[in-house]
Amino acid sequence: MTIAKVIEIMEAHHKNFEPAQPTCDGVIAGDTSKECTGVALTCCPTAQVIRQAAQQGCNFIICHEPTFFDGWDRTDWLEGDSVYLAKKALLEETGMTVYRNHDHLHSDRPDGIFTGVAKKLGWEAYALSDEYMPGCCFELPPTTVKGVAEQLAWAMHIDGIRVIGEPDMEVKRAAVVFHFLGGDMDRECLRFVREHDVQVIIPGEVVDWTVGEYVQDGLFLGQKLALLNPGHFNWEEPGMEYMAQWLEKDLGGAVPVRFIQSGNQYQWLAFS
Repeated sequence: MTIAKVIEIMEAHHKNFEPAQPTCDGVIAGDTSKECTGVALTCCPTAQVIRQAAQQGCNFIICHEPTFFDGWDRTDWLEGDSVYLAKKALLEETGMTVYRNHDHLHSDRPDGIFTGVAKKLGWEAYALSDEYMPGCCFELPPTTVKGVAEQLAWAMHIDGIRVIGEPDMEVKRAAVVFHFLGGDMDRECLRFVREHDVQVIIPGEVVDWTVGEYVQDGLFLGQKLALLNPGHFNWEEPGMEYMAQWLEKDLGGAVPVRFIQSGNQYQWLAFS
């Protein structure tokens, strides 16, 4: 099966995607006419992931986030940049083709990334609705902020989470919400949090002066609120792991499909 055929089958899965809409999705690098030796699914196609995919016999990566450090994967601004040139050389050396699947996944109903997060956490039965934008609220069994944080860390295979709030605070409702990027969607997400009486907010990305300040002020003023910030890639990674599962079924076993975690971008330095 060619890489082009894999792409055709994958795109056919996204029945709600409107082909005429502007999109960042598509082939970012490589040759789709080649036979596919294996598909690697990941959130971010870092140089380390590219090397791992090649070592595992894959010549096709499907990623969710950019390859070349730009929302639209433009590279004209990178002329002569040593990191860009080295990464481009790595792609050529490994014979890797890269396809970005971002807008297609978010066009699924329910949203493909949010679905993966809910499945990975085992929270599907707790969802108060099947809507995922701007967020999904979950009525959880009795737990605490720390308990939710530990569950997130376990599900996302990371060793820590940034928290605003009291770890021992009791939690009844948590919401997985869209990224806070400093725009109009932030207001929609906070409205969603208020209307659903959410105690723990779990966004994909955090802008400190929007949701961070909101939770911090709410705590000081007597509100029961907490914010968990696992990081953008960690938050979306379960969606790509879930995609690996359905893509393998759609391909009918014609080529191997693997999930490779791009992993936590940060390490922890503790100072006394």
